[in-house]
Amino acid sequence: MLSFLRKLVPERSWVRLTYHKFSAIVAAMCFRFPAKKLKVIAVTGTSGKSTTVELIHFLLQSGGKKCGALSTIQFHIGDEIFSNISLRTTLRAWKTQKFLRKMVSEKCECAVLEVSSHAIDQHRIWGIPVDTAVLTNISDNEHLDYHGDFADYVRTKMQLFQNLNLSFRKPHVPKQIILNADDPQYDRFRDIAADQFWTFARRNSADFRPSDVKLSAQKTEFLLRVPNHEEKISVPLVGAHNLENLLAAIAVARSAKVDLGAIAKNLPKLRGIPGRLESIDRGQKFGVVVDFSYKPSALAAITSALQQITKGKLIVVWGGAGGRAAENWHACAEILDKKSDEIILTTDDPGDTDPKKIAKEISKKINRKEGDRFFEIEDRYEAIRYAIYAAEPGDTVLIAGRGHEKIQKIGKKNIVFDDRDVAREILEFAEKQNLLEKKK
Repeated sequence: MLSFLRKLVPERSWVRLTYHKFSAIVAAMCFRFPAKKLKVIAVTGTSGKSTTVELIHFLLQSGGKKCGALSTIQFHIGDEIFSNISLRTTLRAWKTQKFLRKMVSEKCECAVLEVSSHAIDQHRIWGIPVDTAVLTNISDNEHLDYHGDFADYVRTKMQLFQNLNLSFRKPHVPKQIILNADDPQYDRFRDIAADQFWTFARRNSADFRPSDVKLSAQKTEFLLRVPNHEEKISVPLVGAHNLENLLAAIAVARSAKVDLGAIAKNLPKLRGIPGRLESIDRGQKFGVVVDFSYKPSALAAITSALQQITKGKLIVVWGGAGGRAAENWHACAEILDKKSDEIILTTDDPGDTDPKKIAKEISKKINRKEGDRFFEIEDRYEAIRYAIYAAEPGDTVLIAGRGHEKIQKIGKKNIVFDDRDVAREILEFAEKQNLLEKKK
């Protein structure tokens, strides 16, 4: 009955949006507005949100501030970690308020929330007074099936920042905006009122910017330049795109008065971000990396990063997720066609969309014939196995699109499927069969 009503009533109809707002109001009241007792940091944008939330939590927690965080990847309450199996970037209001109340009970000072455009539009963060709003970037034809056009997508993101000064004020907690000065939408967000502005950028002038950047397969090193100060930074993150996420996180940590020296000291201890350029290593002579990148900007960033550190071929296993605009599938296909040496097209999370339809759309933009550095293998397990067995010393296998996710949705079926576990299983089997050439 519920699924029938969802099909009958459009997602953005006043009926459904009113229901979402009413539900959020009741949830906030039932849990007694816990966010009023926390410094709330909200991170939004197209790409990098989850990584930025995880980095902010790490820097605040290691900097001596007990912190909770809710991201697409996982949930934190202090040092406790809970997996996010909901497949939602931002939880429904009831679950969000429940976690916030637990953070208050556990005496957290701060809460870091990953906020999607859906969540803003559907009032999921109603009753959560945000104190620091962070924009990673805005790009891609993301969620156009929901928003209709890019302009509406941007306007929805802006609401988070426009509501900042209108929300409940906590004693001695300023309203802050932290922006990416390299982003094309920067000027629109810069005009929004706030008590304090902080900026970060890789190219343009900003409060937080890097110089002397050194990228490798193991870490990123750079000189962090802030007004009247410089600090050497070394962090076990790979790729120039992660530099942007890190700068945003450092800006948040400094805005929360975490010492720069402590930030530099703690960053080398970072264990990495689950499902974000996560290396799967059994000692083999080629790289296997799992990453969440399913949208154009993310795929472009990840493939560029891996090209710089791959001596051999870059082999990419990828398939478009269901419920996305065909334009996004096309853009991803064009990126992979340009940047990967070999493409294995497979199934991601098609949901109610026919996987064959998705593959057909993607194939239109791949200028290679089947068998010529392009293979279509619908079964994701077999696609990953083929890529790993085809890899040679010096190659890198990128398994993209799902990252940390543990459930694959195909039609009405929910299948337990974790790209990381599958890759480990295949590598372990190859090792037992003496088929895996190991590093000495």
